[in-house]
Amino acid sequence: MSEPAEPRFSVVIPTRDTRELTMSCLASLRACSRDGLEVIVVDDASSDGTEAAVAASFPDTRVIRLETQAGFTAAANRGLAAARGRVMLLLNSDTELAGSCLSPLAAAFEGDPTLGAAGAELYFPDGTPQWSAGRAPTLAWLFALASGLPRLLRRVPGYRWVRPLHGPARGRVEWVGGAAMAISREAWTSVGPFDESYRFYCQDLDFCLRLQERGWRVEVVPGFRILHHQGASVAQISGSTQHRFHPEFLWVDLLRWAGKGRGPTWQRRAARVVRLGTRLRIAARRMALPFVRAGEREAWRRDTRAFEVALAAIGHT
Repeated sequence: MSEPAEPRFSVVIPTRDTRELTMSCLASLRACSRDGLEVIVVDDASSDGTEAAVAASFPDTRVIRLETQAGFTAAANRGLAAARGRVMLLLNSDTELAGSCLSPLAAAFEGDPTLGAAGAELYFPDGTPQWSAGRAPTLAWLFALASGLPRLLRRVPGYRWVRPLHGPARGRVEWVGGAAMAISREAWTSVGPFDESYRFYCQDLDFCLRLQERGWRVEVVPGFRILHHQGASVAQISGSTQHRFHPEFLWVDLLRWAGKGRGPTWQRRAARVVRLGTRLRIAARRMALPFVRAGEREAWRRDTRAFEVALAAIGHT
């Protein structure tokens, strides 16, 4: 029996205990043209019946079941290794395709043989743009992230007049987010899989920078729109904040990338900057606690504790 024709696109969706979101993601794919489309769900040892639900409602979707939890990066690598498409689209389970589906993506790869990875214009469910791509981290950026200063400044009257909210990045960038990253098969073969030493974050940043070192381009494709609920998986993990990110995992992974991508001297500088920013953030949160509404104080304390754990985790990095 002959092998089925090589699909134009392979869509790989790693998931762990996000059954309903995974079903919504698959439904959005079904609404698009399925011609030349291979869909693979990698079930990372879910306990919520994801595998059975997908098999019942989307029988043409291939499910790869991991019996032991491997984590997002390993699950993504497993699915991408099994994919046969000329272009492989990695999607978080908490995403949904919007707009013209995959047409802009297909045009981008067909029009540029040097395009190695392409990202989407990510949006929150309420339609506001979401951070989805950019330049490699700098020391100033790391301080801003760790201190939470940009989030605080957004509350200052007039800040948006000085720094207006722009839409998602477009065109050539240094990295695109793994929530919706399309990769040409040739680029994937030349650079290799995602680095599984990252616990939860930065594997997309690391991969995109490695692509560019080999001469591949990375860009955000205008018109390729993805709705992203953001943080559905990490929100289930102890130590995540109300804003659906995990400070400990993010800080540690960023410093791991700093050592790998910039060397030990830059990594030490980055660690000092992140520690300083985190200490300032914790101090500010403690000072603000008496002014937090009574019903929100317990959540405020939990988030403060998450930053304290993150600081301890990088204390000797």
